[in-house]
Amino acid sequence: MKVFVSVVDRSSSNYIYIIMKDFNSVEFWGITDENLESIGFKSVGRLDELSVVGLWEAIPKIPTVIKLLRRIEKLAGEMDAVILCDAPAFNLLLLKRIREKAKKIIYFISPQVWAWKEERAKLISKLADYLIVILPFEVEFYKRYGKEAIFVGHPLVDLAKPTLPEEKVKSLIDWDEYIVILPGSRWSEIKNHARYLRRAYQAIYEKTKLPAVIPTFESFRRKLEDMFEDLPVRVFTALDLEQPNYNLSAYAKFGLVASGTAELELSLLGVPHVVFYRVNPITYCIGKRLVKVKNIALTNLILEESVIPEVVQRPWQDLVEAFMNMDFEAQKRAFLRLRERLGGEGSIERLRAKLREILLGS
Repeated sequence: MKVFVSVVDRSSSNYIYIIMKDFNSVEFWGITDENLESIGFKSVGRLDELSVVGLWEAIPKIPTVIKLLRRIEKLAGEMDAVILCDAPAFNLLLLKRIREKAKKIIYFISPQVWAWKEERAKLISKLADYLIVILPFEVEFYKRYGKEAIFVGHPLVDLAKPTLPEEKVKSLIDWDEYIVILPGSRWSEIKNHARYLRRAYQAIYEKTKLPAVIPTFESFRRKLEDMFEDLPVRVFTALDLEQPNYNLSAYAKFGLVASGTAELELSLLGVPHVVFYRVNPITYCIGKRLVKVKNIALTNLILEESVIPEVVQRPWQDLVEAFMNMDFEAQKRAFLRLRERLGGEGSIERLRAKLREILLGS
Protein backbone atom coordinates (compact mmCIF):
# COMPACT_ATOMS: atom_id res chain seq x y z
CA MET A 1 0.00 0.00 0.00
CA LYS A 2 1.21 3.51 -0.89
CA VAL A 3 0.13 6.49 1.21
CA PHE A 4 1.01 10.14 0.66
CA VAL A 5 1.12 12.37 3.77
CA SER A 6 1.08 16.17 3.49
CA VAL A 7 2.52 17.89 6.57
CA VAL A 8 3.53 21.55 6.49
CA ASP A 9 4.39 22.19 10.15
CA ARG A 10 6.49 20.60 12.88
CA SER A 11 3.59 19.71 15.16
CA SER A 12 1.82 17.64 12.51
CA SER A 13 5.10 16.02 11.56
CA ASN A 14 5.72 14.98 15.17
CA TYR A 15 2.26 13.41 15.42
CA ILE A 16 2.64 11.53 12.14
CA TYR A 17 6.09 10.30 13.15
CA ILE A 18 4.93 8.78 16.43
CA ILE A 19 1.70 7.33 15.02
CA MET A 20 3.07 5.92 11.76
CA LYS A 21 6.45 4.57 12.76
CA ASP A 22 5.19 0.99 13.10
CA PHE A 23 3.07 0.86 9.92
CA ASN A 24 5.42 -1.69 8.34
CA SER A 25 3.04 -2.73 5.56
CA VAL A 26 2.70 0.82 4.19
CA GLU A 27 5.04 2.69 1.83
CA PHE A 28 4.87 6.32 2.85
CA TRP A 29 5.55 9.30 0.61
CA GLY A 30 5.18 12.92 1.61
CA ILE A 31 6.38 16.36 2.51
CA THR A 32 9.03 15.43 5.04
CA ASP A 33 11.56 16.44 7.64
CA GLU A 34 14.43 14.50 9.18
CA ASN A 35 12.12 12.59 11.57
CA LEU A 36 9.79 11.32 8.87
CA GLU A 37 12.72 10.42 6.64
CA SER A 38 14.24 8.41 9.52
CA ILE A 39 11.23 6.04 9.44
CA GLY A 40 11.36 5.56 5.70
CA PHE A 41 9.18 8.33 4.26
CA LYS A 42 10.06 9.06 0.62
CA SER A 43 10.40 12.81 0.22
CA VAL A 44 8.55 14.78 -2.44
CA GLY A 45 9.27 18.12 -0.74
CA ARG A 46 10.71 19.46 2.50
CA LEU A 47 8.67 20.91 5.33
CA ASP A 48 11.12 23.75 5.90
CA GLU A 49 10.53 24.97 2.33
CA LEU A 50 6.92 25.79 3.22
CA SER A 51 6.78 26.65 6.91
CA VAL A 52 5.84 30.32 7.34
CA VAL A 53 3.24 32.33 9.23
CA GLY A 54 1.14 35.11 7.77
CA LEU A 55 0.02 36.41 4.40
CA TRP A 56 2.89 38.84 3.88
CA GLU A 57 5.51 36.27 4.90
CA ALA A 58 4.11 33.65 2.50
CA ILE A 59 4.55 35.67 -0.71
CA PRO A 60 8.16 34.57 -1.44
CA LYS A 61 7.08 30.92 -1.12
CA ILE A 62 4.48 31.02 -3.90
CA PRO A 63 6.67 29.58 -6.72
CA THR A 64 7.78 26.70 -4.44
CA VAL A 65 4.19 25.96 -3.47
CA ILE A 66 2.98 25.86 -7.08
CA LYS A 67 5.74 23.44 -8.13
CA LEU A 68 5.07 21.18 -5.16
CA LEU A 69 1.31 21.11 -5.75
CA ARG A 70 1.88 20.02 -9.34
CA ARG A 71 4.30 17.31 -8.24
CA ILE A 72 1.88 15.87 -5.68
CA GLU A 73 -1.05 16.07 -8.08
CA LYS A 74 0.82 13.81 -10.50
CA LEU A 75 1.52 11.31 -7.72
CA ALA A 76 -1.97 11.27 -6.19
CA GLY A 77 -3.41 8.73 -8.63
CA GLU A 78 -0.63 6.26 -7.78
CA MET A 79 -1.45 6.37 -4.07
CA ASP A 80 -3.93 4.16 -2.24
CA ALA A 81 -4.67 7.00 0.17
CA VAL A 82 -3.71 10.62 0.87
CA ILE A 83 -3.53 12.06 4.39
CA LEU A 84 -3.70 15.85 4.74
CA CYS A 85 -2.64 17.37 8.06
CA ASP A 86 -3.93 20.81 9.07
CA ALA A 87 -2.17 23.60 7.01
CA PRO A 88 -5.27 24.84 5.13
CA ALA A 89 -3.44 27.37 2.94
CA PHE A 90 -1.60 24.50 1.28
CA ASN A 91 -3.70 21.42 1.94
CA LEU A 92 -7.06 22.81 0.83
CA LEU A 93 -5.53 23.75 -2.52
CA LEU A 94 -4.17 20.22 -2.70
CA LEU A 95 -7.50 18.70 -1.65
CA LYS A 96 -9.32 20.35 -4.55
CA ARG A 97 -6.65 19.37 -7.07
CA ILE A 98 -6.46 15.69 -6.13
CA ARG A 99 -10.08 14.89 -5.28
CA GLU A 100 -10.81 13.30 -8.67
CA LYS A 101 -7.51 11.39 -8.69
CA ALA A 102 -7.18 10.14 -5.11
CA LYS A 103 -8.79 6.85 -4.09
CA LYS A 104 -9.19 7.83 -0.43
CA ILE A 105 -8.58 11.14 1.36
CA ILE A 106 -8.19 11.46 5.12
CA TYR A 107 -8.02 14.89 6.70
CA PHE A 108 -6.16 14.46 10.00
CA ILE A 109 -6.20 17.52 12.28
CA SER A 110 -8.78 20.05 11.19
CA PRO A 111 -7.64 23.57 10.37
CA GLN A 112 -8.98 26.15 12.82
CA VAL A 113 -12.05 26.77 10.70
CA TRP A 114 -14.04 27.58 13.85
CA ALA A 115 -11.77 30.62 14.34
CA TRP A 116 -11.83 32.07 10.85
CA LYS A 117 -12.71 31.19 7.26
CA GLU A 118 -15.54 28.89 8.31
CA GLU A 119 -16.35 28.21 4.66
CA ARG A 120 -13.34 25.89 4.64
CA ALA A 121 -15.30 23.49 6.86
CA LYS A 122 -17.83 23.06 4.07
CA LEU A 123 -15.06 22.22 1.60
CA ILE A 124 -13.45 19.66 3.92
CA SER A 125 -16.80 18.08 4.72
CA LYS A 126 -17.62 17.71 1.03
CA LEU A 127 -14.27 16.52 -0.34
CA ALA A 128 -12.59 14.48 2.44
CA ASP A 129 -13.66 10.87 2.91
CA TYR A 130 -12.66 10.86 6.59
CA LEU A 131 -12.02 13.65 9.08
CA ILE A 132 -10.09 12.94 12.29
CA VAL A 133 -10.00 15.85 14.75
CA ILE A 134 -7.92 16.34 17.90
CA LEU A 135 -10.03 18.97 19.67
CA PRO A 136 -13.28 17.71 21.24
CA PHE A 137 -15.52 20.67 20.31
CA GLU A 138 -14.75 20.15 16.62
CA VAL A 139 -17.08 17.11 16.49
CA GLU A 140 -20.15 19.25 17.16
CA PHE A 141 -18.86 22.01 14.92
CA TYR A 142 -18.66 19.75 11.85
CA LYS A 143 -22.16 18.39 12.41
CA ARG A 144 -23.37 21.74 11.03
CA TYR A 145 -21.97 20.61 7.70
CA GLY A 146 -23.25 17.04 7.87
CA LYS A 147 -19.80 15.60 8.57
CA GLU A 148 -19.20 12.95 11.22
CA ALA A 149 -15.79 13.96 12.54
CA ILE A 150 -13.87 11.36 14.54
CA PHE A 151 -12.36 12.31 17.92
CA VAL A 152 -10.46 9.72 19.95
CA GLY A 153 -8.21 12.08 21.93
CA HIS A 154 -5.38 14.56 21.52
CA PRO A 155 -1.92 13.03 20.95
CA LEU A 156 -0.24 15.57 23.20
CA VAL A 157 -1.85 14.04 26.29
CA ASP A 158 0.50 11.09 25.73
CA LEU A 159 3.42 12.94 24.15
CA ALA A 160 3.87 16.02 26.34
CA LYS A 161 5.99 14.37 29.03
CA PRO A 162 9.66 14.63 30.04
CA THR A 163 11.93 11.74 29.12
CA LEU A 164 14.71 12.67 31.57
CA PRO A 165 14.52 12.99 35.38
CA GLU A 166 14.48 16.46 36.93
CA GLU A 167 17.86 16.00 38.62
CA LYS A 168 19.59 15.17 35.33
CA VAL A 169 18.05 18.10 33.44
CA LYS A 170 18.94 20.61 36.14
CA SER A 171 22.48 19.27 36.36
CA LEU A 172 22.85 19.88 32.61
CA ILE A 173 21.72 23.48 32.81
CA ASP A 174 23.20 24.09 36.28
CA TRP A 175 20.15 26.02 37.54
CA ASP A 176 17.55 24.87 40.07
CA GLU A 177 14.92 27.44 39.07
CA TYR A 178 14.46 28.98 35.65
CA ILE A 179 11.97 30.33 33.11
CA VAL A 180 11.40 28.56 29.81
CA ILE A 181 11.01 30.75 26.71
CA LEU A 182 9.37 29.23 23.63
CA PRO A 183 9.62 31.74 20.76
CA GLY A 184 8.01 29.60 18.03
CA SER A 185 8.92 26.77 15.68
CA ARG A 186 9.16 28.72 12.39
CA TRP A 187 11.90 31.06 11.20
CA SER A 188 9.34 33.82 10.64
CA GLU A 189 8.29 33.51 14.30
CA ILE A 190 11.88 33.64 15.52
CA LYS A 191 12.48 36.83 13.53
CA ASN A 192 9.26 38.44 14.78
CA HIS A 193 9.74 37.45 18.42
CA ALA A 194 13.45 37.44 19.30
CA ARG A 195 14.03 41.16 19.92
CA TYR A 196 10.60 41.53 21.55
CA LEU A 197 11.35 38.66 23.94
CA ARG A 198 14.77 40.01 24.78
CA ARG A 199 13.25 43.27 26.01
CA ALA A 200 10.53 41.51 27.97
CA TYR A 201 12.84 38.95 29.53
CA GLN A 202 15.42 41.58 30.53
CA ALA A 203 12.70 43.37 32.53
CA ILE A 204 11.44 40.10 34.01
CA TYR A 205 14.96 39.12 35.06
CA GLU A 206 15.44 42.44 36.84
CA LYS A 207 12.31 41.70 38.88
CA THR A 208 12.71 37.93 39.49
CA LYS A 209 16.45 37.15 39.04
CA LEU A 210 15.37 33.94 37.33
CA PRO A 211 17.61 32.73 34.46
CA ALA A 212 16.00 31.34 31.31
CA VAL A 213 16.36 28.48 28.84
CA ILE A 214 15.22 28.37 25.22
CA PRO A 215 14.64 24.96 23.61
CA THR A 216 14.75 25.33 19.83
CA PHE A 217 16.05 23.88 16.56
CA GLU A 218 19.72 23.92 15.61
CA SER A 219 19.06 26.25 12.67
CA PHE A 220 17.75 28.92 15.08
CA ARG A 221 20.49 28.61 17.70
CA ARG A 222 22.85 31.33 16.46
CA LYS A 223 20.11 33.94 16.06
CA LEU A 224 18.81 33.35 19.59
CA GLU A 225 22.24 33.14 21.24
CA ASP A 226 23.23 36.42 19.62
CA MET A 227 20.01 38.10 20.71
CA PHE A 228 20.35 37.04 24.39
CA GLU A 229 24.17 36.95 24.61
CA ASP A 230 24.56 39.32 27.58
CA LEU A 231 21.67 37.89 29.62
CA PRO A 232 21.48 34.69 31.75
CA VAL A 233 19.83 32.73 28.93
CA ARG A 234 20.93 29.38 27.49
CA VAL A 235 19.79 27.96 24.18
CA PHE A 236 19.39 24.19 23.85
CA THR A 237 18.70 21.92 20.88
CA ALA A 238 18.45 18.17 20.36
CA LEU A 239 22.26 18.14 20.03
CA ASP A 240 22.48 19.10 23.73
CA LEU A 241 19.81 16.83 25.19
CA GLU A 242 16.93 14.68 23.96
CA GLN A 243 13.49 16.23 23.59
CA PRO A 244 14.70 19.67 24.75
CA ASN A 245 11.23 21.24 24.55
CA TYR A 246 9.65 18.71 26.94
CA ASN A 247 12.62 18.05 29.21
CA LEU A 248 13.42 21.72 29.76
CA SER A 249 9.81 22.89 29.93
CA ALA A 250 8.63 20.21 32.37
CA TYR A 251 10.83 21.46 35.21
CA ALA A 252 10.57 25.19 34.53
CA LYS A 253 9.02 27.45 37.16
CA PHE A 254 7.17 29.59 34.58
CA GLY A 255 6.95 30.00 30.83
CA LEU A 256 6.69 32.58 28.05
CA VAL A 257 5.29 30.89 24.95
CA ALA A 258 4.30 31.81 21.42
CA SER A 259 0.71 30.92 20.57
CA GLY A 260 0.35 27.48 19.04
CA THR A 261 0.92 23.87 19.97
CA ALA A 262 3.71 24.75 22.42
CA GLU A 263 1.19 26.61 24.59
CA LEU A 264 -0.95 23.50 24.94
CA GLU A 265 2.18 21.46 25.68
CA LEU A 266 3.08 23.74 28.60
CA SER A 267 -0.40 23.31 30.02
CA LEU A 268 -0.19 19.51 29.77
CA LEU A 269 3.23 19.66 31.43
CA GLY A 270 1.66 21.70 34.25
CA VAL A 271 3.80 24.82 33.78
CA PRO A 272 2.17 28.23 34.47
CA HIS A 273 2.69 30.57 31.54
CA VAL A 274 1.74 33.61 29.47
CA VAL A 275 1.07 33.30 25.74
CA PHE A 276 2.13 35.98 23.25
CA TYR A 277 2.20 36.50 19.50
CA ARG A 278 3.40 39.03 16.95
CA VAL A 279 3.16 39.09 13.16
CA ASN A 280 3.71 41.57 10.38
CA PRO A 281 1.32 44.53 11.00
CA ILE A 282 -0.39 43.98 7.63
CA THR A 283 -1.05 40.33 8.48
CA TYR A 284 -2.38 41.33 11.90
CA CYS A 285 -4.76 43.98 10.54
CA ILE A 286 -6.25 41.53 8.05
CA GLY A 287 -6.43 38.69 10.56
CA LYS A 288 -8.06 40.79 13.25
CA ARG A 289 -11.02 41.47 10.96
CA LEU A 290 -11.48 37.78 10.13
CA VAL A 291 -10.90 35.92 13.39
CA LYS A 292 -14.11 34.92 15.18
CA VAL A 293 -12.80 33.64 18.52
CA LYS A 294 -11.81 35.82 21.45
CA ASN A 295 -8.87 33.68 22.60
CA ILE A 296 -5.69 32.50 20.90
CA ALA A 297 -4.40 30.13 23.60
CA LEU A 298 -5.57 26.58 22.89
CA THR A 299 -5.97 25.97 26.62
CA ASN A 300 -8.45 28.83 26.87
CA LEU A 301 -10.35 27.72 23.77
CA ILE A 302 -10.70 24.11 24.90
CA LEU A 303 -11.75 25.01 28.46
CA GLU A 304 -13.92 27.92 27.25
CA GLU A 305 -12.47 30.25 29.87
CA SER A 306 -9.63 32.79 29.99
CA VAL A 307 -7.15 31.08 32.29
CA ILE A 308 -3.94 31.79 30.37
CA PRO A 309 -3.02 35.49 29.93
CA GLU A 310 -2.77 36.45 26.26
CA VAL A 311 -0.59 39.25 24.90
CA VAL A 312 -1.18 39.64 21.17
CA GLN A 313 0.50 42.35 19.06
CA ARG A 314 0.99 44.43 22.19
CA PRO A 315 4.11 46.16 23.60
CA TRP A 316 6.67 44.06 25.44
CA GLN A 317 5.81 45.95 28.64
CA ASP A 318 2.35 44.33 28.54
CA LEU A 319 3.96 40.90 28.38
CA VAL A 320 6.03 41.70 31.47
CA GLU A 321 2.95 42.91 33.34
CA ALA A 322 0.93 39.83 32.41
CA PHE A 323 3.78 37.57 33.52
CA MET A 324 4.15 39.27 36.88
CA ASN A 325 0.40 39.04 37.53
CA MET A 326 -0.20 35.38 36.61
CA ASP A 327 -2.60 33.39 38.80
CA PHE A 328 -0.49 30.27 39.19
CA GLU A 329 -2.94 28.27 41.26
CA ALA A 330 -5.87 28.92 38.93
CA GLN A 331 -3.76 27.77 36.00
CA LYS A 332 -2.72 24.56 37.73
CA ARG A 333 -6.33 23.69 38.56
CA ALA A 334 -7.27 24.32 34.93
CA PHE A 335 -4.51 22.00 33.69
CA LEU A 336 -6.19 19.05 35.42
CA ARG A 337 -9.52 19.78 33.73
CA LEU A 338 -7.76 20.15 30.40
CA ARG A 339 -6.38 16.59 30.39
CA GLU A 340 -9.84 15.16 30.92
CA ARG A 341 -11.35 17.33 28.19
CA LEU A 342 -8.73 16.10 25.72
CA GLY A 343 -9.63 12.44 26.16
CA GLY A 344 -7.11 11.29 28.76
CA GLU A 345 -4.24 8.84 28.34
CA GLY A 346 -3.95 6.39 25.44
CA SER A 347 -4.72 8.80 22.62
CA ILE A 348 -1.75 7.74 20.46
CA GLU A 349 -2.78 4.10 20.47
CA ARG A 350 -6.38 5.03 19.70
CA LEU A 351 -5.28 7.26 16.80
CA ARG A 352 -2.97 4.54 15.47
CA ALA A 353 -5.79 1.99 15.62
CA LYS A 354 -8.23 4.32 13.88
CA LEU A 355 -5.83 5.14 11.04
CA ARG A 356 -4.92 1.47 10.64
CA GLU A 357 -8.61 0.64 10.45
CA ILE A 358 -9.22 3.29 7.75
CA LEU A 359 -6.10 2.47 5.72
CA LEU A 360 -5.85 -1.28 6.08
CA GLY A 361 -9.30 -2.33 7.26
CA SER A 362 -7.88 -3.80 10.47
